Amino acid sequence: MYRLFVLAGLLALAVIVSGAPLQAEDKDKDTKKAGKPKSIEEIMEKAHEGDDAYRVAVTKAIKAKDYKAAAGPMKAWSTLAPYLGSFKAPMGDQKSWKKLSKQYADQVKDLAVAVNKKDQKKALSTLTRINVSCGPCHKLHKKDE
Repeated sequence: MYRLFVLAGLLALAVIVSGAPLQAEDKDKDTKKAGKPKSIEEIMEKAHEGDDAYRVAVTKAIKAKDYKAAAGPMKAWSTLAPYLGSFKAPMGDQKSWKKLSKQYADQVKDLAVAVNKKDQKKALSTLTRINVSCGPCHKLHKKDE
């Protein structure tokens, strides 16, 4: 009987220990998801498209003052944003593309700082600046599909 309890205890311990790396992987999922992007489209999709986009997740979290929930997608977004300027502009002037890409990366970085400081007012105003900057950049550099 004693051996059965020891075996059950060891089995339970093995299950707990093997589950720990899964939890660690879940926490880093957003950062790994960001990785080095292969294209402009990949950056835009991860950061801006759909309900699971970084921008959407960060916005919801900031509005709810849930800075812990904002941390993962914010880290992933701020890792991804600087890569935008490393790609060639789909159309338009390269100088303008570099300037607007840098502006975007800087705004995302400013947002990350505001989130880290738990400054809701600054975070929301920075999100507004990011949202307003889409149109002019797309007008100059996005090809119609």
